[in-house]
Amino acid sequence: MQPVTAAPVSYSRKEIRGQIIHLAWPVIGEQLLTTMATMVDAALIGHLSPIAMAAIGFTNTPHWLMVGLFTGLGVGVNALVARFQGAGDHEHIPTATRAGFWMGLVLAALMGALMFVAAPWVVGVVGAEPDVVPVAAHLLRLLIPGMAAAYLMMVMTAALRATGDTRTSLVINVGINVLNAALAYSLIYGAFGLPELGIYGAGYATTIARILGTLVLLGVMFSRESGARLEWRKLAHIDLDLVKRILRVGYVASTERMFSTLIYILYAVMVNGLGTMVAAAQNITVAAENMSWMLASGFSMATAALVGQRLGAERPEEAEAVISEATKMAMVLLAGLSLLFVLWPAPYLAIFTSDPQVLDLSVTALRIAGFTEICVAIVLTMTGALSGAGDTKPLFLVTTAGGVIRLTLALLFIKVMGWGLAGAWVAAGVDWVVRGFMIFARFRSGAWKTVKV
Repeated sequence: MQPVTAAPVSYSRKEIRGQIIHLAWPVIGEQLLTTMATMVDAALIGHLSPIAMAAIGFTNTPHWLMVGLFTGLGVGVNALVARFQGAGDHEHIPTATRAGFWMGLVLAALMGALMFVAAPWVVGVVGAEPDVVPVAAHLLRLLIPGMAAAYLMMVMTAALRATGDTRTSLVINVGINVLNAALAYSLIYGAFGLPELGIYGAGYATTIARILGTLVLLGVMFSRESGARLEWRKLAHIDLDLVKRILRVGYVASTERMFSTLIYILYAVMVNGLGTMVAAAQNITVAAENMSWMLASGFSMATAALVGQRLGAERPEEAEAVISEATKMAMVLLAGLSLLFVLWPAPYLAIFTSDPQVLDLSVTALRIAGFTEICVAIVLTMTGALSGAGDTKPLFLVTTAGGVIRLTLALLFIKVMGWGLAGAWVAAGVDWVVRGFMIFARFRSGAWKTVKV
């Protein structure tokens, strides 16, 4: 496919919406597949036992901490490659992609090794009770090789998206998720002649699918002759200046994303301290709410690429129009989804669990989440936009303010007022509202238009 770049003529809102949709729908499709894979795993495991469901949540927490780190690195790669794409500087696109490859590969190997060694300690720190720790730690170790592969894939996918190619990763993720679903069912329940491994079958399935998918992506990038690609003969040549430029944006974004995840970990520790049943309900509610994140992430990633390209082409007013249109579109979609969360949560959540106590807790939590989905749309879309502009430092301030509010209110609502899981989700809702106002104020200031990458 031809990369989507800033048009050389004056823009119209209709043209911008068309470009957003062109880039966003493959990302939404990819996120949908990833979300569905998470939902399939949660549904398959959720019917095993509350301990099994809770164990999945304790492996997700350290994984999302690492996702924050590599998402930040991807932000740096995306911002730089998108600027080159918008400026028509095609010579530096593969050079920046290669720098991102080595940074992602080395960091993924290092983080994977550290998590493998510290797995029991990690799941204990995030709140796993003694009966859950051995199960969660073993599952985490099974998942780590696939996690490392997925982290590298995240960085490489960021380079592709920056040039307007959002379809390659979609096609590859179709294969990853189909393979994961088939293997997970077979290895969890012992179907089609494969051994019955219970919860650990999900770990093997996810790792196998992620590693194979990453190898396919790298194969595609090595075979390309233009755009974001890798070249065998130049693979050992690293442009340290581009590494520094990626880090200048990426380290702030990584810090912000990891800090955001750390806030969530502390928040999750409070929730998980309420018992295994509540931890299971929390994990199920998060899995169910992932649908809104999937939709907003599509607009976030599409906006990041288009904003970077517009700024690289020195057309900041078009970049502003892109952000405005993408945010409106995301808000409309998530407003519709919020109706499902508020009005019909029980049938939706029944996909994930048949335990009546867990279901009852989850219904209340998802209803509360439904009232702040529009703020989620604003925050995620504009976070992508400002990241695409390289304006990452204010995002750290937004995350810090929202996180302090979330933790403070969660402590008050859970520990002091005794609202339990419902109190945790009320605190999260206030966090989203505050972040929404703050990030909108940054967008309106226009200061992001002059950031140098």
